Amino acid sequence: MVKTKMFTDLVNDIDPSVQINRWLDKHPDYIVVDVKLSTDFIEEDNQLCCTALVIYREYENV
Repeated sequence: MVKTKMFTDLVNDIDPSVQINRWLDKHPDYIVVDVKLSTDFIEEDNQLCCTALVIYREYENV
């Protein structure tokens, strides 16, 4: 089954790549299918926001 998980630097100000690597360290059995990256500029805060969507599958014994 294909699943997704989203990471953003808005919540805790940690770079999404760091968050993804930490998450993958905890889940070595996940198979990453794709990563989609998006950046947005928030004018009110004069801040660049980075969001990453990881598309993955859990390893399945067949």
